[in-house]
Amino acid sequence: MALFNKINRLLYQAVKLRIWFASITVIILFLLLALTVNSARERDIVDIFSRQQLGNVQNTAERMTDVFSQVGKNIALFSHFDPQLKMPPKEIDSYYQILSSGWESTLDTIVLFDATGRIKNIYPKNTQPAINLSDHFNILLKKQTQYLGLALPEPAGAVNAKQKTDRYLVVGYPVRGQNGKFAGAWLVSFSLAAVVDKYKKQIINNEWGELWLIDEKQQIIIHRNSAFIGKNINDLLSHTNKTKIDFSSENGDYFEAVFRQSDKKQQRSIIAYYPLLSGDKKWTLLVVAPYSQVISPLRKTFFYTLFSSLLLIIVVIIASMSFAYKEGKRMRIKEEKKRLNERKDWQEKLLREKKTIEGVIEGSPIPSFVINNEHKVILWNRACTQLTGYSAESMLGTSDHYKPFYSVTRPMIADLIVDSDIDGLGKHYGSKNVKKSDKVIGAYEATDYYDKLGGQSRYLYFLAAPIYDEEGNIIGAIETLQDISREREMTKSLSEYAETMQNELIENIELRRKIEDLYNYLQSIVNSLPDKIYEIDENGIINFMSRGLRNKDESYTREFKNRHFLEFVASGYEEFVLSKWEDAKHGIYKPYEIEAMNKEGRKHNLLITTSPVIGTNHYLLVQRDITEFKNLEKKLYDSQKLAAVGQLSAGIAHEIRNPLSSIKMSLQILAKRMNPEGNDLKRFKIAEREVDHLEMLVNNILAFAKPVEPKKTPVDLSKVLEQAIDLAEKGITDKKIEVQTNFDDVPPVCVDAAMMADAFLNVIRNAVEAVKEYGKITVTLRYAYESLQSVVVEVKDDGNGIDAEDMPHIFNPFFTRKNYGTGLGLSLVKKIIDIHQGMIDIFSKKNEGTKVLIMLPLGTEIVRSSITTEEGNKGNI
Repeated sequence: MALFNKINRLLYQAVKLRIWFASITVIILFLLLALTVNSARERDIVDIFSRQQLGNVQNTAERMTDVFSQVGKNIALFSHFDPQLKMPPKEIDSYYQILSSGWESTLDTIVLFDATGRIKNIYPKNTQPAINLSDHFNILLKKQTQYLGLALPEPAGAVNAKQKTDRYLVVGYPVRGQNGKFAGAWLVSFSLAAVVDKYKKQIINNEWGELWLIDEKQQIIIHRNSAFIGKNINDLLSHTNKTKIDFSSENGDYFEAVFRQSDKKQQRSIIAYYPLLSGDKKWTLLVVAPYSQVISPLRKTFFYTLFSSLLLIIVVIIASMSFAYKEGKRMRIKEEKKRLNERKDWQEKLLREKKTIEGVIEGSPIPSFVINNEHKVILWNRACTQLTGYSAESMLGTSDHYKPFYSVTRPMIADLIVDSDIDGLGKHYGSKNVKKSDKVIGAYEATDYYDKLGGQSRYLYFLAAPIYDEEGNIIGAIETLQDISREREMTKSLSEYAETMQNELIENIELRRKIEDLYNYLQSIVNSLPDKIYEIDENGIINFMSRGLRNKDESYTREFKNRHFLEFVASGYEEFVLSKWEDAKHGIYKPYEIEAMNKEGRKHNLLITTSPVIGTNHYLLVQRDITEFKNLEKKLYDSQKLAAVGQLSAGIAHEIRNPLSSIKMSLQILAKRMNPEGNDLKRFKIAEREVDHLEMLVNNILAFAKPVEPKKTPVDLSKVLEQAIDLAEKGITDKKIEVQTNFDDVPPVCVDAAMMADAFLNVIRNAVEAVKEYGKITVTLRYAYESLQSVVVEVKDDGNGIDAEDMPHIFNPFFTRKNYGTGLGLSLVKKIIDIHQGMIDIFSKKNEGTKVLIMLPLGTEIVRSSITTEEGNKGNI
């Protein structure tokens, strides 16, 4: 109750503070709003007043301009009068009165000068002009036009205030004689201060401010304070925004400025100006009104309104607080009554809930008991009686709740919670898995084993939680007991089962590892085979394909998986392969050959073998590339064929050689005896040339067919190449061919010099025949590799080149595209290079030239490296 009253007091104080804070906030916001509105109103009032001032000063300036203009017109009327004034005095006076009508209070004098500058007449009579008009006459005499000027009064003794502040406006007009010549002048002087005062009074009466007049030099000529007359307007006024004041507008304007009345005194003012035109003079008329005077009525009204509003707000706040206090007191009494009724209801409700909870605990199937803060049992439910064998009657009101569980006196978890002895939990239940509950706040749980509890062995799970009163103090504790013997047995069984499963899992992992090792071993064997192996199901779908030695990309093999093998059979072989597949499915596993093209367009010969996978309906299809075997077979057949041709050619050549020698000798003898001439001589020469050709052909055939053992000696190849070039000199000279030699410093090579000279000569002659006039042949001698184990002879020309379809046949005997050739030149060259354990290769493109590479070993080592490899290292044509 005391706590509740304290809370109520705090709430009441908080409400009072909120009311005060709200009231102060409202007043501050009201003041800010009032000041903002007043500032806006002031700007509006100033703007309206400034526009009115501009209209007033414009009206005054225009009226004064009209006055000056009218005076000039009146004087202009007298310009035709005779300067001698030969008229009655009364008539003259009437004219003077007409001229000064309406301006008597401002008129100083009207003076008539003759042409020499002497005063002929003056009005009013017997008066002396306040200013010296002779100077103004002299100026008019020079201009001889209408004149307007300003003048200060002549000093007469001490200068009085009027003399210092007054200015005189002088208006003059020339007088012309009958002949049109200058005959004199009229000069009229007005008191400018009197003219301005005539309009100043109206401005002052209307509280418009002060009237100032400045000339073209912006010097003050009319001002209420004589101290400012003659000063520059920019020395007295400055814009509030610090910019220079400008009076150049033809339509006038208004602005706010600071009026410096003295060094220490400044006044914020509202300035309105308008130009004042008179003759050739342009002055500026200003009305200056103090800013404070303009907004004074508004500020008075604002302060009166603000004071009244604040007073009203304070009255309202005081009345509101008084009402709130009374209303709060009434509400507190009402709340107090309500709380008393609610407390009575809660007590009845708690009593019902207590009985309900006791009934719930009593009827709960979970064994439970409750102790108070004195460790007395206040509740022992039926389930607890069944579990322990101790009745509620023997336990209620006692501290014997430990007896069903322990034979010695010791605290239960509920006792330790009531005493807040958390350290005692570790002492008494440290070995019983005691821990803080994750589900119930402030509760603790533990597990213990009892040999004989209620007549049998049990595992019990304890959960004890504190019971708090309304102030948060522990007044008791409840402890529940659960028989978890069955769960323990299941846990033990599951643990044993998990251990068994773990052992099996370890064995399976080991078995999987061995299987994977075996798989990888077999896979490496399959992938190392030169053949490709396909595993195909009975529908012809590829399930597996080995990569083979040439392809290490796994993505390449994935392209074939799950696709029918006929998709990858070469075009034209589909029906043939399909028939063989059907034979294999019927148990006929006969190998067969097909041809296929690779991605580069090269033809391959493939041997296909089909066999079943035992125990399944799948098949293994083994693909072997037998292209090299086919090529070797073809080469063997060609070599056998060439051997037979060589033997036949050698026999024929041997039989022809002797008759050719006889024919050649007979032709020579006949030519000497008969001394033929003309066509007969020509025929003899043709016969001799053809016999030489046949003899050379026979010699080539014999050289190609006859097995000759070379006589190898260390030979300088550069000299052999120079000898071959010399032998081909006639063809080189006839075609004017440029021959370039590049001979590196290589050691002597063991070869048959005569045979090698024949081979080099054949190659060079072919180059000469292929090159056009002024062509180029390059002969190079260099090392083949960095190992320095062999040398290369390179003959390169820029001739016609060789057709691509002729390249496979260039080393065949009797193959030639020449009209007179035997087709044995390159065959003989290849034979010579082969018997020297060398290699020859030719690279050529049509119309791009030909390059011949001959590789020879330096010692007894046979050149086994490919010329193509060497060519790749050195570049290609």
